[in-house]
Amino acid sequence: MDKQFYISGLIAKVNRGTISPEERKVLDEWLKESEEHYKIYERATDNKYLLAKLEVYQLFKKSSIKASLESELFESKTVWFVPKTMLRYAAILVPFVILAGISWFYLKDFRSPPLSSLDSKHIPGSQKATLVLSDGLIHELDEDNLQVDIKEGEARIVNQQNSLIYSTEEEIGEDQPLVHNELITPRGGGYTLQLADGTIVTLNAGSSLRYPVSFTDSIRQVFLVGEAYFDVHHDGKPFIVSCDDIDVRVLGTSFNISNYPDDPDVKTTLVEGKVKITSSENLQLASEGKMLLPSDQAIFNKDNESIEIIQVNTSQFTSWIQGKFEFKNSDLDQVMKKLARWYDFEYRFETNAAKDYHFTARLNNDQSISSILEMLEMTTDVKFVIRDQIIVIL
Repeated sequence: MDKQFYISGLIAKVNRGTISPEERKVLDEWLKESEEHYKIYERATDNKYLLAKLEVYQLFKKSSIKASLESELFESKTVWFVPKTMLRYAAILVPFVILAGISWFYLKDFRSPPLSSLDSKHIPGSQKATLVLSDGLIHELDEDNLQVDIKEGEARIVNQQNSLIYSTEEEIGEDQPLVHNELITPRGGGYTLQLADGTIVTLNAGSSLRYPVSFTDSIRQVFLVGEAYFDVHHDGKPFIVSCDDIDVRVLGTSFNISNYPDDPDVKTTLVEGKVKITSSENLQLASEGKMLLPSDQAIFNKDNESIEIIQVNTSQFTSWIQGKFEFKNSDLDQVMKKLARWYDFEYRFETNAAKDYHFTARLNNDQSISSILEMLEMTTDVKFVIRDQIIVIL
């Protein structure tokens, strides 16, 4: 185990107040080793910062890089000068000093900006969304504009505590036209919605949900692009989530659907209850459908319209609603897609081979993007550089 990474974890535990007596002894021994260790510790435990494990590790890296540069560029040597030879030594040394300075200047200008430069622009996502009413009127929902209390069709819409809530006194009749609204989350945003029937939907970044403000007395149907977690209220009527060429039919259950346009598959992950996957395009699904049980995941390929059902650990696909990224042997392309949606950045692979690196971790989604990328560099054979505001994976 990388000792610096282990010590970083101990310092992070000090910040959280969770360090054990045994771990404290290890940390104290490390502090006794050098004055530089004390400096890193004091910086990492400063009340103004209270850094997390990866950020503490960055202090080690910066400290070691600084020491290495000083050692290479300003190596300390003792040279005895006498007045007669001083000018001769100066004549020899000055050109090298000037050359080193010029080299450092150009190297500084042409090297890639540090990953930490991303943090001020690409901050972690937050609760924000756009509500589009049936007449096209738009309401922006974010921390600066949270108050919405309007009437739409038979429903009243209230926005409170980053949650949009629909309520209605009665269902509409079958002969009445449905009034639809749409909730859209941007890259770097998410939001929670309570439909008129009591169903709660949590939208992930870069997603949209189109839904009736009031349901009929026979069916409930919504339309999803992107990713959402559904906790469906049980009232005896079918609840249908339509996305691309498939429908997910439920009565009362909890499940996650990922249906991003840039992903080749629609993934339905069942947490509890039962759902049935049907399709108007796939003949087998149209006639029979596929029933899912808890921990089942249905993977519908958009290109060949095939479907595969596998058993999964559902937390890997639902942890985002608790503010986590969970990756289990995930290829780097999928990892970068998820990070890009939440931190709202553009990226590209310099070589396709880098896409095949796999990564396993569980991370908080409020960490700085630079700390996550640096951890990826430490655990995989990739390098990230910034070119024209785009993250390039080497």
